[in-house]
Amino acid sequence: MAALMPLMILFCGAFLTFLISRLSPNKGLAGCITACVSLVLALASLAIIFVMLSSGAAVHYPVNLFYYFAAVRFDHLSLLLGFTAVTLALMVAVYSYRYMEHDLSQDKYYPLLLIMTGAIVGLGASTDLFNMWVFFELMCVASYILVSFRKERWESLEAGFKYIVMSATGSMCVLLGIAIVFGYTGSLDLLTLKTRLMIGSGIPLAFAAVLFIAGFSVKAALVPFHSWLPDAHSEAPSGISAMLSGIVIEAGLFALLKTLFALYFLGLDTGSVLIVLGVISMFFGNLMALPQKRIKRMLAYSSIAQMGYIVLGIGIGMHYLSVAGMEGGLFHVITHAGMKGLAFLAAGAAIHYCGTVYLDDLSGLSKKMPVLALAFAVACLGLAGVPPLSGFMSKWMIYLSGISAGGKGYLLSAFAIFNSVLSLGYYLPAINRMYSSRQSEFVASAKHPPVSVMAPLVLLALSVLALGLWPDLGLFVVNGAVGNAYGLMGVLK
Repeated sequence: MAALMPLMILFCGAFLTFLISRLSPNKGLAGCITACVSLVLALASLAIIFVMLSSGAAVHYPVNLFYYFAAVRFDHLSLLLGFTAVTLALMVAVYSYRYMEHDLSQDKYYPLLLIMTGAIVGLGASTDLFNMWVFFELMCVASYILVSFRKERWESLEAGFKYIVMSATGSMCVLLGIAIVFGYTGSLDLLTLKTRLMIGSGIPLAFAAVLFIAGFSVKAALVPFHSWLPDAHSEAPSGISAMLSGIVIEAGLFALLKTLFALYFLGLDTGSVLIVLGVISMFFGNLMALPQKRIKRMLAYSSIAQMGYIVLGIGIGMHYLSVAGMEGGLFHVITHAGMKGLAFLAAGAAIHYCGTVYLDDLSGLSKKMPVLALAFAVACLGLAGVPPLSGFMSKWMIYLSGISAGGKGYLLSAFAIFNSVLSLGYYLPAINRMYSSRQSEFVASAKHPPVSVMAPLVLLALSVLALGLWPDLGLFVVNGAVGNAYGLMGVLK
């Protein structure tokens, strides 16, 4: 039962925080209590996950929940996702205490945050397709509501509705793929699928793989399944934008990858498909981010580009069986969560306390809020792959994997480097505005963010720098996850 503790803490905590909020006569006090309870629960869950990670190569906790459908196993691959999700949720819980204090329905905010985080942890730990789909849907439902949390604004409702329609369509594709897999193999267990191959099932299972790619790519925001993301990320509360961009879309990608790893025995060249999706996503995301005038919308499009790097690295890892590519892609999951979480939290603080969503109106922010401007600059430079920040290290591994593959790999690396340079075309102007000598009227009249808002920014900025200078801090998790990934594929590395 020890392996269930992170899930039990998060889900039971969601019920507890909701109960406290509903029963408390003082709503202001209730908001403070629920924020503190959420913080403590996230810390407890994070501590347990960290203990599991510290166990080294022996991390393996199988737990049977029901007779057939459910078993969770915390190996390095699942713990990588869980640790990243809970860490980011912890930062968002601290940040949201003062940031969300004037919003309506706070009694639902923290429970939904914990449910979404718990669902991501469960998704990563699931060992069968249906159980993974259930956690996937639970994550989606929580994220739908959080995107539309400010329901008094029609833009939030529109973004949430678009998100629901597209995500529900993707979920139906996934469910149909699951039905096909079960019909032709008699099993949904990710570890045993390769032993259940039946005569004549190759083409139907290949079609199921196509359905999985289409369905999960919606949640992962890969081009051309991305159109919900710019509205959802820009209209959600900034803490939720950080979660959506920092870990929710990565969770959708993890669901896709675990499925494709398990279906690797079919001999389908899904690695090439991922490479193509990665190349298209990184270029389109960067291209669309260039003309954006609103800061969160620019960051939303850059998330599409960053997912392209992750998918490219993992695609190289699958197609060329390149350990460096798989390591780079999985390491970029961690570094991207920190960098993009930092970027959205910093942008949200600037928007909230300056009263504007436009980049031009944030001119001179560095003079009024130097720590906030520096945190945003660190996030953007890290996302662009500037050394010695964490984004450079994960991207560098992806570049090297393409070069070591040879042939077309050289072109892939060159294209990835080109896109990193291209991204400076919107990151540098944004930073330059904040460090401009001219101070806008919005910045001049702005209030300083409180400590609870600034503390997560400082911690995340330090993590971006630390992972760049000492990448082994994250690679000890990633190396084990690479072994789990190739083990699921049935490939010994």
